Amino acid sequence: MNPDPLTKLYVEITTTCNLDCITCVRRAWNEPIGMMSLAMFEDLVGQIASFAPGATLHFGGYGEPLHHPDFLTMVRLTKEAGLRSEVTTNGMLLSPALAEALVALPLDRLVVSVDGVTPQHYADVRQLGDFEQVMGNLAHLRRVKLRRDGRHGPPRVGIAFVAMKQNVADLPALPWLATRIGAWEIIVSNLVPHSLEMEGEILYERALTACAYRASHWVADMSLPKLDLDDYTLPPLARAFTATASLSLLDASLSARNDYCRFAQQGYAAVRWDGEVSPCLSLLHDHPEYIHHRRKWVTHQSFGNIAERDFGAIWTSPPYTAFRARLREFHFSPCTTCGGCERFPYNYEDCIGNDHPTCGGCLWAQGFIQCP
Repeated sequence: MNPDPLTKLYVEITTTCNLDCITCVRRAWNEPIGMMSLAMFEDLVGQIASFAPGATLHFGGYGEPLHHPDFLTMVRLTKEAGLRSEVTTNGMLLSPALAEALVALPLDRLVVSVDGVTPQHYADVRQLGDFEQVMGNLAHLRRVKLRRDGRHGPPRVGIAFVAMKQNVADLPALPWLATRIGAWEIIVSNLVPHSLEMEGEILYERALTACAYRASHWVADMSLPKLDLDDYTLPPLARAFTATASLSLLDASLSARNDYCRFAQQGYAAVRWDGEVSPCLSLLHDHPEYIHHRRKWVTHQSFGNIAERDFGAIWTSPPYTAFRARLREFHFSPCTTCGGCERFPYNYEDCIGNDHPTCGGCLWAQGFIQCP
């Protein structure tokens, strides 16, 4: 049995998109726009089916997968190879014909990015999008599922919501929205700010350094029970989150996802549209991020290209294997907590001797960002 198996591969089949979201990294990078060729994708599917039978292939990355002219063919190839198939989409291009085809294949999971529960709130973030069109597309998908396999049939539908100051008031309405479109999961993530302006929208400025989320030998642990959230409990709970104590809920520590790389721990990887293999989505492309009001330039990392080497050979190569082991140990500088030294603006090296890519400033690894 492989002790370090690939379980999920994020495949960026395109960096084109039909929307212009205010949160998108594509507004801040200087990278070419491209599409993965069908030939490259077909070769990749064969490699994954041989190397990691039954793994999940997730159509995602920094573009709209449904914008690729061969998207449906790619899903079909994935299913024929015995792999699970998932997609993250803005839902605008989910036409009735495409919905019926995806249910028939079937696609296993579809996550729709919706950053507002009203047309106006949606449009404020997802510029060029149409809330009612997306809702109509998902309603049709739900009807097709009900006719074919019932409400629990594939694809399992989820909602991805990027929370920020301008839309956080919509959080309580997300379960209602999920019921409306037949979604069974809601993934709420924080915002990755790619500009100083967007950093002003984040909801975790104090949480970056709060003791509540950090287990430590130097502070007490406070274990909380289940509580009502009302006028009696909310003010003291808010103060507890800023106190000098690490918090737990029924002994489940809120620090559990600190220094935790989900990609390394759970066997995930990412392939860019041009075939470059990256250890995670954050390292797919060069881009800026802003932490503690300072610009950090993230330089991408590739361990090989599937056009030149088989994916299995790349995954098992000594450099990539050693990097995943380093990620699981996560002995990096605490850059999200500190962010004060001259090494912070780049991910080339950190203050304890790690070289590129250094991951101490990764917002995903500290539990602030979630991928579907």
